[in-house]
Amino acid sequence: MLIDYLYSFVFLKIDMTANSEKIRACVVHYGEIALKGRNRYYFENLLISNLCQSLGKPAVSKAQCFSSRIFIDFKEPIAREALKNKIQKVFGVVHFSPCFFVEPRIDLLKETLGSHLSQMSFKSFAVRARRTAQHFPVGSQWVNEEIGTFVKEKTGWKVDLKNPEVTIFILLYEEKIIFFFEKIPGPGGIPVGAAGKIVSLLSGGIDSPVAAYRVMKRGAKPLFLHFHSAPFTTEESKEKVWKLAEILSQYSQGGEIIFVPFGNIQREIIDKTPEPYRVLLYRRMMVRIANALAKKNKAKGLVTGEVLGQVASQTLSNLGALDAVSELPILRPLIGMDKEEVILEARKIGTFEISIEPHEDCCSFMLPVNPKTRSTPEELNQIEEGLDIASLVVQGLEIAQKFLI
Repeated sequence: MLIDYLYSFVFLKIDMTANSEKIRACVVHYGEIALKGRNRYYFENLLISNLCQSLGKPAVSKAQCFSSRIFIDFKEPIAREALKNKIQKVFGVVHFSPCFFVEPRIDLLKETLGSHLSQMSFKSFAVRARRTAQHFPVGSQWVNEEIGTFVKEKTGWKVDLKNPEVTIFILLYEEKIIFFFEKIPGPGGIPVGAAGKIVSLLSGGIDSPVAAYRVMKRGAKPLFLHFHSAPFTTEESKEKVWKLAEILSQYSQGGEIIFVPFGNIQREIIDKTPEPYRVLLYRRMMVRIANALAKKNKAKGLVTGEVLGQVASQTLSNLGALDAVSELPILRPLIGMDKEEVILEARKIGTFEISIEPHEDCCSFMLPVNPKTRSTPEELNQIEEGLDIASLVVQGLEIAQKFLI
């Protein structure tokens, strides 16, 4: 794979026929990365790596940067929908476009563009040219007018600069001219891995997958973690969370998941502590084990799907009592969202239908009748004096199982 930092645009050639559309190159545009100053090349390199990982490294012939964009050339054509499905799961991409390119001559641009226009049927159009190389012999406005006149004479379409049926985008480089007809939106954000590794707790519900998605969009590489109540419940929650992790791992170009059987630890808590505090004590123990696993796997923090006030354990005071036992930061990207907002995003990323499948999770199992809604770290510390915290954490680490997704 060739990475050229003299520029910053991603090209992918295109082979289009009457019955199918095969892509050989595509322009991929990024946004926030361009503002990263001295670190910009690191982000560009990471984005290229993630794109190649998602698209399949054996399929990529060349990848190089051009001014605020990236070029990837395929060894073999790829179907448009397959390309779209893969690139739309790569964070850092603002939009991308199947493209064509010719040598830097206006007559060749007209000839090649004309052959594609003959296969298209529209009533109105606009031309948007941009001179990305100052040494290009003509300006963008001249190209707009020249190509606009050419298209109008060849097709009879009307010029509509406000609401055209089709827009012809033209990029003028010193080495070549690129043109394309659409901008397909990407997920935005910054490349996964830019912010380091984080442990993402997946409960199997609606909220936690959305929380994981949101931190991935800000560059965090997730290590998924699920606590289940084996040996007192079935394998359903594990199977469900595995399916959720598979969907999410498409956005992180692969990943890992850890399963921790939590039933015996729960039983120890039930036997030695008052019932109203049970869920809080479960969660504090999970946080401790998650911290230990994070350090073992060189992760820098935890992320959960907690929403302020949604359930008894998620009041402000109870969240503070959880934070008190964590040495690492706990990120809660959904903290101020309401349920409908979370559901809408879960549908968008494809996790909602799996999340609503019924299962027994480790906190719905053995729930107290009247859970405590307000607590303090000092109060819970006193209650936990009857537990061998260190031993329970070690137990959780010893029985944890990690898998590649």
